[in-house]
Amino acid sequence: MAGVRLQVLGVVLLGMLVSGGAGLLMHRVERDGAAQALDRRTAAAQDAVASAAQRYVDALQLAAGALEALPTLDATAFATATQPLGQLWLPGATAADYVVAVPDLEVAATQAAWRKLGAAGLTLAPASGVTEHYFTVLTRHLDSRSPAGPGAGRDVAAIPQVGSAMERAADTGLPSTSEPYVQLSDADRPAGEQPQTVTLAQRVLDRTSGAVRGFLQLTVRVQDFFGDTMLQPARELLDVSLAAYAGTELRTIAAIRRRDPGDAGLRRAVEVQVGDRRWRLRVATDEDALVGADGHLDDGMFFGGAALTLVTALLVYTLATSRRRAEERVATATAELRVTGATARQQATLLGAVMDSIADGVAVIDGDGRAAWLNPTARAILGPEAAGRPTSEWPALLDMREADGVTPYRSRRAGEHGPETYVECLMSGRRMEVRLRTLTQEGEPPGAVAVMRDITDRHAAEEKLRSSEELLQILLDGARDYAIYMLDPDGRIVSWSVNAERLKGYSSEEVIGRSDSIFCTPEDRAAGTDEKILARARETGRAEIDGPRLRRNGTRFWAHGLLTAVRHADGSPRGFVMVTQDMTARKQAEQVIERLNADLERRVAERTADLREANAELESFSYSVSHDLRAPLRAVDGFAKMLALDCDAALDEQGRRYVGRIRAGAQQMGELIDGLLAFSRLQRQEMASRRVQLDLVVAEVWEELAIERGDRAVELVVGELPDALGDPRLIRHVVANLLGNAVKYTREARPARIEVGHRVTAGGEATYFVRDNGAGFDMRYADKLFKVFQRLHRAEEYEGTGIGLALAHRIVHRHGGQIWADAVPGEGATFYFTLPLFTHPADVAELEAVR
Repeated sequence: MAGVRLQVLGVVLLGMLVSGGAGLLMHRVERDGAAQALDRRTAAAQDAVASAAQRYVDALQLAAGALEALPTLDATAFATATQPLGQLWLPGATAADYVVAVPDLEVAATQAAWRKLGAAGLTLAPASGVTEHYFTVLTRHLDSRSPAGPGAGRDVAAIPQVGSAMERAADTGLPSTSEPYVQLSDADRPAGEQPQTVTLAQRVLDRTSGAVRGFLQLTVRVQDFFGDTMLQPARELLDVSLAAYAGTELRTIAAIRRRDPGDAGLRRAVEVQVGDRRWRLRVATDEDALVGADGHLDDGMFFGGAALTLVTALLVYTLATSRRRAEERVATATAELRVTGATARQQATLLGAVMDSIADGVAVIDGDGRAAWLNPTARAILGPEAAGRPTSEWPALLDMREADGVTPYRSRRAGEHGPETYVECLMSGRRMEVRLRTLTQEGEPPGAVAVMRDITDRHAAEEKLRSSEELLQILLDGARDYAIYMLDPDGRIVSWSVNAERLKGYSSEEVIGRSDSIFCTPEDRAAGTDEKILARARETGRAEIDGPRLRRNGTRFWAHGLLTAVRHADGSPRGFVMVTQDMTARKQAEQVIERLNADLERRVAERTADLREANAELESFSYSVSHDLRAPLRAVDGFAKMLALDCDAALDEQGRRYVGRIRAGAQQMGELIDGLLAFSRLQRQEMASRRVQLDLVVAEVWEELAIERGDRAVELVVGELPDALGDPRLIRHVVANLLGNAVKYTREARPARIEVGHRVTAGGEATYFVRDNGAGFDMRYADKLFKVFQRLHRAEEYEGTGIGLALAHRIVHRHGGQIWADAVPGEGATFYFTLPLFTHPADVAELEAVR
């Protein structure tokens, strides 16, 4: 009996040792499987974050490249270039801003300049404590659900993280990512609830000078970006977080937590490249949360082995003992079978728990087409009504449609297309992925296992991505005047647009994969121009193109464009963006203008020579009038004066009257000669341009006219007279002539009234007037007023030479103004004249340039 007991004990020990070893081995296998599953999910999450971040960087670079390609950057051009950003799928992106660097002393000038460029109401608010400011002058709000970025006029240098990112973007020419910070709109939240924000910055260069024109910044709320990006990859993870360095501190900037991460037994941490920074992605979970990672096979193997060991030991014991122990062995075996059944039930319970916890719906369908078993997820998908009905009635109950969303669903039998069938369809408006696997049991009709997965969110994300790519292509095709296409790092064409085909005549099938040098002329190809342009763009980030190019039909056109490098995060070139415009018409127009300018310069030279000759003749005539005509007049006047003095007693009254008329005629002739000389010299003499105070000029002239007024009561009303810009001496002559005429022609008026005033026109000129209530004149003869020797009144009534108004007309004309009159006979006249207003010392130089 002792020997039997030793045998049984040996079998038990050996069986338990083998079962325990197998259980431990299976536990290790399951643990390794869970670690591998976590590695795959971590890699998927890392790829999701990296690709999403790169999409933001690509969108920023494309918009910045579009801004660089524009000849003029104003509010309208910014709105056009950044419009696609609002249509792309960029969760968390709140605003796209155009930022300019401004020193302290240029803030006011920059504000005025951008207001003229369309930034209406822009007010720049410099941050204190900094000398180099970064102002947002143009902005586009991208997400109405989130607060906007700094807003137009704000100095982002107040945020050190953003200012540092701007400096790195300016130095490297690459997209720069700021350290995380808290926006002012979130600063009043509790410290643990303040969402973190980062800024992506890309410099924008001037395509002519190559200098930094400004920056395009994209403000991103990291939690919104992370939550949307990790919606699918984080389904089976207990804790996913994203961390970035703020100085030397590694700070968590976004997280998705389903329970305390301290409970997780599996953890991973990987680096993710975002612009020029590396963020850390942390993942934590346990084996129970990973689908298929923990099947409790180790427990089953251990307990099954133990049960088998006990059964074997009992069998040995039964065979080794006598018949007398048969009943006892049967009882023992029965007890062991109960233990085995309990273990099997436990395994079934564990399997049921796994099925209840997975996110996919699982349905077991029998040979009659009915659902023999459904897990909770499948019941939720099908609903209570469909769950109890045959599968043939599901399409009608669940309004099932094919993948196109329109065609009614066609029922499929398991095994119709092999042992496993894949179906994508719509159930009650949700897009589902269904896999059918055939189940065969001996003696029964074949059934199937259906695994249903809800892919609505994934499909929506794929559609958003496709729409973003279509919008990008529409943007390229919509820039009608520009051919925009992409090159690889070696200069081969990798994308083609409709406008590029229209401009250059090649279809996409003809150019994809070919070198961009096919558009160069034979001369440029021989000189290696294309390779030099690529090398310059690769080295400096951009290269300008201005020269002849070839179309497919061999014709030439003048192309002006910009080749911009697109780089990886490490600075290596990813490719190039080529923007080309047909400038043939403008080039031809420039050539025509050059020829016209040359012809104009020749004609001006000829006309100048003619004017010099005419002026020389006029100088000769003036000299003749001044010397040859004055001498006889002086002789006539002198002899008439001597005759009056020496022979006064011998002359009767009529003789003395004749002598007086001779002297008056000689003197009037002298005045006419003086007027003619002044009129001829006026056009040749130089003009001085300075400030003229018209109110002082009127006062001085009025004092000089005291003798002409005599003891007459003449009322002078002087209104507000703004300062004019011109030659003070010549303008004084105009005022003296008009006031003198007003005094002369009001001789018979009782009472006499003269008014001097002005009104300002929209063109920036002042219209001055001199109004009187004197004799007036007939407007039918107004065209003779300003001509030499033309008078509208008889000399016996009002003295004068008929040259004064002609001189006034010429003086006003030389100042770029006009003079005219309005009158009614017997009621008076009003003379108007215009002069430039004096508003700033620079007006002097401007008037001189006009002359």
